[in-house]
Amino acid sequence: MRLSEKAWERSVGLRHQMAQAHPNHPQVPFFPAQTLSDFGKYPYTLWDFFPPVYTCPHDIQRVGRLGDGGKWVCGMSVYEETPKAPFANPQDGIVMYSFGINGESSFEAEMLERVPNLRIWGYDYSVGGWGPQIPEDALDRVFFGKVGLGDEDDVSRDPPFYSLPSLMKQNNHTYMDILKIDIEGSEYGALDAMMDAFAQSNDGVLPIGQVMIEIHLVRDQTVNFERFTSWWERLEKMGMRPTWLEINLMAVTLGKGKTDPRCVEYVWVNAKDRKNILWE
Repeated sequence: MRLSEKAWERSVGLRHQMAQAHPNHPQVPFFPAQTLSDFGKYPYTLWDFFPPVYTCPHDIQRVGRLGDGGKWVCGMSVYEETPKAPFANPQDGIVMYSFGINGESSFEAEMLERVPNLRIWGYDYSVGGWGPQIPEDALDRVFFGKVGLGDEDDVSRDPPFYSLPSLMKQNNHTYMDILKIDIEGSEYGALDAMMDAFAQSNDGVLPIGQVMIEIHLVRDQTVNFERFTSWWERLEKMGMRPTWLEINLMAVTLGKGKTDPRCVEYVWVNAKDRKNILWE
């Protein structure tokens, strides 16, 4: 962990050095390195500023189906070895939240199969329930709500939207071990609300052990480089460290004109989290 923290600190310094060396670029989503003549001038993409330099201290395994839908998990063996205990209270066992189901639950199904001490709270406003992969013998360990995840509560919408802190409060949770989030660009506001809620409590550390997140960028520049950097560095300040990256190549190849790597899967681990079982 000490070595990883040093590597991460160095990457932050390099991030700012590279940004200062190109005051008019970087831009979001991508920088004009489309031709050989441009390459020497702009030899980077946004993701080069945020490399996954914090090494997972355990095994890292891919869980779920191959391709879109599967996720990388840091310390999968640690979760598997957690002894099964009675679920007497909402916070008992390993707590996982999953946002963005979209009818495909191979990741959640394999997590349930391999981690008997796991329960999952899932949310998606666009579908009516879990995908068919969830086995019947695990249905008592999953909970689904047809709601959207947003930066504030809005019950006037149909389906309603709630912030992540509000959903945790509804479920009597003060902590989650794992957060999986794939909400097509709404992740910025949703995690802003989470950071706002815990900036002055919990020692300023997010109450999340590990995050698997797909980050989305679009060409309308609603999230520019300054916004992305401040958002990312606030997450780092609250404990999150990037430990894995996978570019979603399907988003590059499908559809007309989609040639940029605009969707990237990251894994973050919380290096400041004293409740994180990865550090036990």
